[in-house]
Amino acid sequence: MTKLARILFINAFVAFTSVAQAAAIEVPQLPEWLAVEFEQKAFWAVARSRIEVLPVADDPAVWELFVQSSVVNNSESVRVNFEAATGRALTRSRLSQGKQQRLKSYEYEADFIVRERREPLTSDDTVAQDWLATSRTELVYPASASEVVVTTPYMLLLLAQQLQAQGPGESMDVLVHTDLNFYRVHLTSGNGIPIPVNYDITGQDRAAGTRETLAVAIHAEPDTMLEKKDDFRLLGLTGEIILFFDRATGLPLQIRGQAPRIGGTEINLKSVTMREAKL
Repeated sequence: MTKLARILFINAFVAFTSVAQAAAIEVPQLPEWLAVEFEQKAFWAVARSRIEVLPVADDPAVWELFVQSSVVNNSESVRVNFEAATGRALTRSRLSQGKQQRLKSYEYEADFIVRERREPLTSDDTVAQDWLATSRTELVYPASASEVVVTTPYMLLLLAQQLQAQGPGESMDVLVHTDLNFYRVHLTSGNGIPIPVNYDITGQDRAAGTRETLAVAIHAEPDTMLEKKDDFRLLGLTGEIILFFDRATGLPLQIRGQAPRIGGTEINLKSVTMREAKL
């Protein structure tokens, strides 16, 4: 075999192997819901969060998680592009608006995370992507990143839904990256409890009554020494977090955990838009 023939053979083999490996990774189905909205009332404040899961154009192996949250005069918008099959984060951005405004972005490279922070120079600066970059750092993954998937806090809702669909007794571990910290998170599925519901279904009647549920418990511990104060949160909740899913529909109905200055609390589903309603 000539040198050119060997090169062509190797290139063809590499291409074939890549295609075969991609085909072997099964991409799950998008959730039946397009968007879910949660609400928590405490004293005089109301906290709301809307979570959407969207396909990425021209790349069926990648999905996008888009979250909009608000409480009083503060809000944040989070976008996460991730591998649909594994939940591994590819890119993330977080736009915070209130007394202070900032845009943080994260690129999840093979060996490190590129973290960039941008802030407006004046109140007239309205396009966040054009704000001045005030810092840029490279975060090295901890050793455990070679063992489990690296993902982000909001992704736990979707991963928990996929886990509960497998039934009680299932578990998984992921590495959750917040800002500068990494947490080892263990998810376990089990039988839930009856949950009273009262939420809107876009384009349909309101759902009310009591639903039987499956549950997923989330336990998080720092994977390494914290670089900053403990900042692990899921929709503002800390501690032992439990998500309850409708046993019949798989919808996330309620999230329980600890809230700052409140203690044990629950966040309930207030509305859902089914995927068909958007098409």
